[in-house]
Amino acid sequence: MSKYSDILFICNGKAGQGTLEVLLKDAVPPLLDICTNLIIHKTKEKGDAERVCRETGSQYELVVIMGGDGTVHESINGLSALESRPLVGILPGGTCNDFARSLHIPMNIGQAVRLITEQPLEQEIDIVQAGERYFSNFWGTGLVAQTSDNIDVGSKSVLGKLSYYISAFQSIQDSPILNVKVTTEKETVEEEVVMLLVANGRSIGSNPLPICIDMSDGLMDIYIVKKSGFPLLKEFLVIKSTGNISEEYDDIIHIQAKEAHIELGQNEKLDMDGELYEGSRQSLKVLEKHLRFVVGSSD
Repeated sequence: MSKYSDILFICNGKAGQGTLEVLLKDAVPPLLDICTNLIIHKTKEKGDAERVCRETGSQYELVVIMGGDGTVHESINGLSALESRPLVGILPGGTCNDFARSLHIPMNIGQAVRLITEQPLEQEIDIVQAGERYFSNFWGTGLVAQTSDNIDVGSKSVLGKLSYYISAFQSIQDSPILNVKVTTEKETVEEEVVMLLVANGRSIGSNPLPICIDMSDGLMDIYIVKKSGFPLLKEFLVIKSTGNISEEYDDIIHIQAKEAHIELGQNEKLDMDGELYEGSRQSLKVLEKHLRFVVGSSD
């Protein structure tokens, strides 16, 4: 007996033809076994996944997204705007698959499909609204946006996630200083920083973020980083392993908030789930438990 009447299956049409065929072969047959109708949409251009999710997402009980962080980001922007929102499953098909990692989804397509088809575990996850956009994993400016901007498309396709680390180390050598003002419901912080990171998920560039981040607590985790270089990396590793910022590290300020207004000294590159934007002001608001996702076990 079918678990679902209708499933929308979105896949990244820009994936290599041979690669896409292999992924579809692993993903489609098991999904057909659990539904009456499976509608496959292969994206053709930027914004296609968002448009399809926004226009038709509420018609489905389950939307399955097969692709990388860019395809997931687009789809979530389409789905988050809906009044009636379906269950969402993710099949990782990109370079880093950071949001999928945050949800403890296996990187193997076959294993990820089984999460959906075999007694799926569901969890309501916070989504953060950023102006008219939405993000599931992170928003950042400074070093994090500079790293994304520096990534060479050719090296990304050849080196995969290694390109993110190479770009990060290159960016650290010449990190610009940003003037930022962060206003939340509890406090206001004004600093000269090298990076401002607002996290909802737990992974960037396949690198784990602090374990204290809770994706269903109604709060965003804001990290204001006041200096760069190798001491910053050392401090980050300590934070990542413990989940908390030690009092001796005053170069990273950690704030939790439901809403935040960010003002920058000038227009800067803004990185939202790996997609680059530009601006000098941003209002952020947590939409608590806004979307339901199929998740893996954290054990």
